[in-house]
Amino acid sequence: MRARTSSGLGLAVASAISFGLSGPFARALIDAGWSSAGAVLVRIGGAAVVLLVLLAVTRPGVLAALRADGPALVVYGVLAVAGVQVAFFNAIRYLPVSVALLLEYLGPVLVIAWVWLVRRAPPGRRTVVGGLVAIAGLLLVVQVWSGGALDPAGIAWGLAAAACQASYFLLADRATRTPPTVLAGVGMTIGTAVVAVLGLLGVLPVVVTATTAEPVVLAGHDVGWPVAATLLVVVSTVVAYLTGVAAITRIGAARGSLVALLEVVASTVASWLLLGELPGPWQLAGGVLILAGIVLTRSGPTAVAADPPPVAEAVDRPVHRSDERAPG
Repeated sequence: MRARTSSGLGLAVASAISFGLSGPFARALIDAGWSSAGAVLVRIGGAAVVLLVLLAVTRPGVLAALRADGPALVVYGVLAVAGVQVAFFNAIRYLPVSVALLLEYLGPVLVIAWVWLVRRAPPGRRTVVGGLVAIAGLLLVVQVWSGGALDPAGIAWGLAAAACQASYFLLADRATRTPPTVLAGVGMTIGTAVVAVLGLLGVLPVVVTATTAEPVVLAGHDVGWPVAATLLVVVSTVVAYLTGVAAITRIGAARGSLVALLEVVASTVASWLLLGELPGPWQLAGGVLILAGIVLTRSGPTAVAADPPPVAEAVDRPVHRSDERAPG
């Protein structure tokens, strides 16, 4: 049992670090001329191909899952896969990666508000305190007193990412009979189709090659777009999903979701090392409060009981239904 727990913790840390690298990889492509939607399409499209191959080999019951949870899977693919990533990748066009990720991590607070107001399930005192602490952290991150410290467009996209992330937790509970690999694979496929169609219609500008031949810079070196795109797909999506699923089967939802907070730390460190970005003191202080607030909301008994997915890992995580853990 101890070895299983240790391996689970190691996998959870690997998942958080892998997800935390997605922002820097995507930012390097965007800075080189890719559109945000283009980076999203390559990320989820590439991951969909890999996951669909895994589904074809393992055959975990895709058709049965589609019959049982089809509507939830469709909405999940639209909002929790395509929506959250389009919003987050647009946010990092205007904001430092770590700041955009902190805004996205307000998704759990939105879940609590939804459960309270719509489902009429009031959270516990600790959960309410955690939400207030996280909101106070948000005010520090965006520096509301300055009237323009952060780009309003970036803040809007970051909050949109939080709303889409919150939709994941609310939708995942409906796909009760769907294996995690099916949820991830089908969700990625639907999300890819949505972004591709919107790109063809001109709603989203999908640009996947640098029109001005700008270098794709990571850690001060031009690595080229094939390397950055491969890292985004393989490391920050496929590896991140699979290690996250494997971790939660070993250590459970509560512990796994707390380890997932390392994604913010990993993203901040990676953005500093790979992009030369480092949040200012107000962003760092606000980030500490947001993370502290999320820890409190996760430990609040009523919030977890009222809405099974206990809160967020980054942008888009798979769910292990036997333990009801949210993947973002």
